[in-house]
Amino acid sequence: MLSLTAVHLADRHLVPTPLAALGDSHGLTPDQLRMYHRFYGLQGVACHPGDLGPMLAPVLARAVASLPPAQRVRGQLFYCKTQTHNTLADRHWLRALADAQGLAGWEASAVTMTSCASALTLLHFAGLADTREPLIVLTGEKAFHPSVSRLPVGLLAEVPAAALFNSAAGGWQVRGTTVRHLPQFYQNPDAMAAEDRRALQGCYVDALRAFLHDSLAHYAPHLRDDFTFLPHNLNQPVTTQLIRHFGWQSRSFQGDVAQIGHAYCSDIFVNLRAFEAAGPTASDQLLVLAAGTGVTFATCLLDRTPTDPKTGHCT
Repeated sequence: MLSLTAVHLADRHLVPTPLAALGDSHGLTPDQLRMYHRFYGLQGVACHPGDLGPMLAPVLARAVASLPPAQRVRGQLFYCKTQTHNTLADRHWLRALADAQGLAGWEASAVTMTSCASALTLLHFAGLADTREPLIVLTGEKAFHPSVSRLPVGLLAEVPAAALFNSAAGGWQVRGTTVRHLPQFYQNPDAMAAEDRRALQGCYVDALRAFLHDSLAHYAPHLRDDFTFLPHNLNQPVTTQLIRHFGWQSRSFQGDVAQIGHAYCSDIFVNLRAFEAAGPTASDQLLVLAAGTGVTFATCLLDRTPTDPKTGHCT
């Protein structure tokens, strides 16, 4: 069983750029600014000043620094991403990034094709493989051009994150995962044929709702009465519909959609950190949701590792 030890974020991850200042990177017109603000609740988007490598290196370094020395010898590093054209494809940049942090003995791979659901999808396959080695899931991308920095239902943010699994005791146990594909809709909505776009708009909410119903049935043996729903930062109207449909108004914890935006695969880790910071009275079980073009839906059920109240250590 996978164990999520810790999530490491950049110091600047909560510094938003106002929508009006996103003309170069996101190419927003005044009408689009009003639309994203009115319908999706956006006020700003998190942007990082560095290029891809300098953006990811500090959070990876933090994850490596938290590893016990014996675990730095061998492990697996996965960079989960959405874009295929945003990662220096003409050089072994991920291998060099890993080696620079002392991970020369680690396997380093990039995972995409399920877009913003890639991190949860990776956990699904890692759980099936029942890996016991330390694992780092690295996320965060550059929203460098209007053609890749916005979706019809949200704006993309630059938030690096490094999630460390199977290291020291503590954190969260991955109790289960579910994944579903709707392969007909493999393109981004803006690139779809009109008939496919209409079909997606007609079935998306119902398909996502059905997927969540099936996920709840799958998790039923482990699901607690006090679980908390933790969705990604995308398409706030649809998320609100889901919460109302399931009656989860009192059990949902949403990330700072208004100020951060949708941070590709980093959403789930950013929101998890925010949830942990909410205080010790929060729930000890999380149902995490992500969706990506493809269309791919993915969930993960996380159980907080209990601790001994006398020692503070995991039991």
